[in-house]
Amino acid sequence: MTEGRLQWHAAFGAALRIELGQEAEKLRIEEEHLLGKKPMQMDVLVIKKRKQDVIQKNIARIFRTYNIIEYKSPEDYLSINDFYKVYGYACFYQSETERIGEIDPGELTLTFVCNHYPHRLLRHLRRARGIKAVETDPGIYVLSGDPIPMQVIVTKRLSRTENYWLQSLRCDLQAGSEIRDLLEAYEPKKHELWYQALMEVIVRANWEKMEEERDMC
Repeated sequence: MTEGRLQWHAAFGAALRIELGQEAEKLRIEEEHLLGKKPMQMDVLVIKKRKQDVIQKNIARIFRTYNIIEYKSPEDYLSINDFYKVYGYACFYQSETERIGEIDPGELTLTFVCNHYPHRLLRHLRRARGIKAVETDPGIYVLSGDPIPMQVIVTKRLSRTENYWLQSLRCDLQAGSEIRDLLEAYEPKKHELWYQALMEVIVRANWEKMEEERDMC
């Protein structure tokens, strides 16, 4: 069951749609958005359909019109190079248009999603660029000191109440109440495609613990 590469990015796309479900009518979500004609692509691009709409969900409060999201799987980490690559995506995306100023730079945001707190990156940003990270909600760190609004989301530190499914997108779930609660939460959603895609990856990533829980039951 654990063989084969886990589709973490596809599961993240599903979790993001679940998290932003109540805001879905205001947003258009494009996964693996291509930048230009060459194979350079962002993990997720979220575009507000109407500039004046306010997004209430905690993971998206910084959103403006064009919101670039970089996702790192639980097996990966967010590096200094990742930061500059995605920052470059924002600049390229703003410039790769038919008309000059078609995309207002003030309407861009960057979101970095990872499972491990990026100590080295945040230390570098503070020392090299004067960018500070402030935790505004559990697991959500807003970066201040740059013209582009940015945030880092550490999924395992997110609120289980506010961000249950995104917080559960991990490979270290524990047998017992954590997995039982997950299965109970999934039961009424099991016929919905986004939940199916998300749950498939969660189960495969935690197969041994799932089996252990099944044996205990």
